[in-house]
Amino acid sequence: MKKVVLSRKYRPQKISDVIGQDFAVKTIKNAFELDKLAHSFLLTGIRGVGKTTIARIIAMGLNCVSFKKPSPDPCNQCNNCKEIIEDRFDEVLELDAASHTSVDDIREIISYVKYRPTKGRYKVFVIDEVHMLSNSAFNALLKTVEEPPDYVKFIFCTTEINKIPITILSRCQKFQLHRVSKEKIILNLKKIVDLEKIKVSEDALINIARFSEGSVRDSITILEQAILSSKSEHVSIEDVNSTIGFSGNKILLEVFSEIVKGDCKSALAFLIRAYNNGATPNIIASELLHLTYSLLRFHSTKEIDTMYEEYNQDQIDFLIKKTSISLLNQFWQILLKGKEEMRIAPMEIEALEIIIIRLAFSSKLPTIEELIYSVRGKKDDDLNVNIDNNEIGNEIKKILEIFPGSKLINK
Repeated sequence: MKKVVLSRKYRPQKISDVIGQDFAVKTIKNAFELDKLAHSFLLTGIRGVGKTTIARIIAMGLNCVSFKKPSPDPCNQCNNCKEIIEDRFDEVLELDAASHTSVDDIREIISYVKYRPTKGRYKVFVIDEVHMLSNSAFNALLKTVEEPPDYVKFIFCTTEINKIPITILSRCQKFQLHRVSKEKIILNLKKIVDLEKIKVSEDALINIARFSEGSVRDSITILEQAILSSKSEHVSIEDVNSTIGFSGNKILLEVFSEIVKGDCKSALAFLIRAYNNGATPNIIASELLHLTYSLLRFHSTKEIDTMYEEYNQDQIDFLIKKTSISLLNQFWQILLKGKEEMRIAPMEIEALEIIIIRLAFSSKLPTIEELIYSVRGKKDDDLNVNIDNNEIGNEIKKILEIFPGSKLINK
């Protein structure tokens, strides 16, 4: 039997099987049932959320011969359905706009449109990454998309809707596909591991869902790679972390704790340990940003439940005690700038070490607010005097020059 990767093996074949896209699923179902299908669809969203999957389901539903009329839940058993699944149905044409960008490619489609279907009810044109088409190609499509023959449907898929001309957008029924929640991704992964009769720890599934960033396909791909890399029959969180290039939250929190203490040497030692364990510099930097975000959010909202679910409680409590919004805001800016530098640095790990040094050094420095309040405490009256004509005022002026756009608020 032909071996198929898990992401294709468990690809939804019916609209009701699509995960986490309730609005699109409900609307498309109603359109089928009421026989009010649009002549052109536009599906947009990040990678792996179901754009091409939904496009294929619509194409199958339109041409499935097991029902008297088009159905949102095709049988997947008739010849038309099987041929569409196997990419060999002549009247469902999938075009990759990334490699077919010219007006000549679109003219071929237009010339094909005038012939009625012979095997199914509809001719369906699925154009993936449609934003890659040239302006001339878009213009060539306009008239056909606006008034296609009644036996023709267009389905456009894109990750960048902002690059599509408004003239095309206005002629399509648009569906914004959202990131799928971690909870739904975990449930889907549990269903797959049960069917595959594989043992995967709960922590491992949680980590997969988190690092997939709302992409169902990414989550299944990470799972399959973790299964292949596992040395035992039971897939652990360590197997998943090795697949992702992440050393785990424990070392991450230790790195962050040493940074907050201002201990450069210890922070770098933990960083190198994580790197030697297989963590990639880019993932470490991203996770430091995520932890900074989580702490900033807590200091702003005082909501901590989700942090305790994700991180060790004792370590998080320590970081909460030792950080403030001002300090974490500094960390956020340093990490964001550092990630940009990592892209052009000869070695990512060296660039990341410099970022860690900056963070540890900045944690020992007073924030701009602390500097202002310190100066104000020394000589409060001087804040009301012209800063060009007194010693304390000039010091404040120097501080303000370091931070463009900042200003004193006299309370």
